[in-house]
Amino acid sequence: MTQLSIPIPDEQISSAVMEVVKKLDLVPREDLRAYCPPLDDVRKDYFRNHSKQWIRNLIFDRFPETLDVNGGWAINPSGKGPGIRGTYVKFEQMKQWLDEHDDEIDWYEKLAI
Repeated sequence: MTQLSIPIPDEQISSAVMEVVKKLDLVPREDLRAYCPPLDDVRKDYFRNHSKQWIRNLIFDRFPETLDVNGGWAINPSGKGPGIRGTYVKFEQMKQWLDEHDDEIDWYEKLAI
């Protein structure tokens, strides 16, 4: 039995794939809207190197709109949810929220012991 081979140009394949991606409203992996790093990866640069507990108590608890269950950017804020370990953030949404609420956060406040 003879095998038949039909060459398809790479451009045609790429075009067809992009058409399907757009049709299905998929987000490419390198798109930052899909970037959800662990809280530890962003603490230093975006939370002035405060501890995870400080962030949980003074941001997540005080601003419930940050929680993903409320449409926010903090995924599993307790770090102990079923099926997921650690806290993750929707990066672009987190950056925008922090920019908009910077004046409402007392960055010098100490955690109550």
